[in-house]
Amino acid sequence: MLSYWRDGHVGALRMGLRHGLYCLGCCWALFVVLIPIGLMNVTAMAVVTALIFAEKVLPHGRETSLVAAAALCAYGLVALAVPVALPTVF
Repeated sequence: MLSYWRDGHVGALRMGLRHGLYCLGCCWALFVVLIPIGLMNVTAMAVVTALIFAEKVLPHGRETSLVAAAALCAYGLVALAVPVALPTVF
């Protein structure tokens, strides 16, 4: 953010938009996952947090991310076939 610093209200708006677009570009897939499983689902948030932690900190982060990707793809297919598999569907 400091390398794109702009003074004033318009500068702050430009910096905020730039940062927001950067965040959206980085995290869009996370948003796509969290919306169907429920934004206020604490368990889902804890699982996603643990997964991100494992990918970033554990020695086998790459393998962890591949296993997680396969599991999420499988869960997505199950959710498409059986919508009640989503925790937000009652």
